[in-house]
Amino acid sequence: MRWDALFADLESQLHAVASAQQESEIRERTRGEQARLTLVQRLSGQVGRQVGVSTRGGRSVTGVLTNVGAQWLALAVEGRSVVVPLPALRTVRASGRAVGQPLSGIEAKLGLGPVLRALSRDRAQVALWVTSADSGCFGVIDRVGSDFLELALIPRGDERRAAEVREVLTVPFSSIDTLESESSIE
Repeated sequence: MRWDALFADLESQLHAVASAQQESEIRERTRGEQARLTLVQRLSGQVGRQVGVSTRGGRSVTGVLTNVGAQWLALAVEGRSVVVPLPALRTVRASGRAVGQPLSGIEAKLGLGPVLRALSRDRAQVALWVTSADSGCFGVIDRVGSDFLELALIPRGDERRAAEVREVLTVPFSSIDTLESESSIE
């Protein structure tokens, strides 16, 4: 009987060690998988949910996350679309922890330029905040280059006509904090 108890105890200890090793391996694999996640994947798992973002320029925006691109995200806020370049993000507040799939194909290659070109094509009136200014600029995007945009500054609510343009502001993409538009970003 003593031998049976000894063997049972040894078997129990062996089982405990094997379980601990298995749990350790699972935790290590999980950490490895999490280390490969990107911000875009994390954000794409929140599409359709309410999120709050704070930016390098000090803005705080809360809305429904509608789209995530390779270099930007778009929020629906009270009938407006707010585009935030990912480099301008300081923090994101989200209630869920879901993670989406990595962007693939052309989606993974399209940056901020195509979004801005769509707004320019639609002649959408936009409010633009840059990372170093307290107040936004209002106007219509006249031109979008590979890494900059030109914003024709006009009075809010006016159409973009040559006589209404006060000046044209050239803004590097790297300086964009947020961009708001009445047009939706699709």
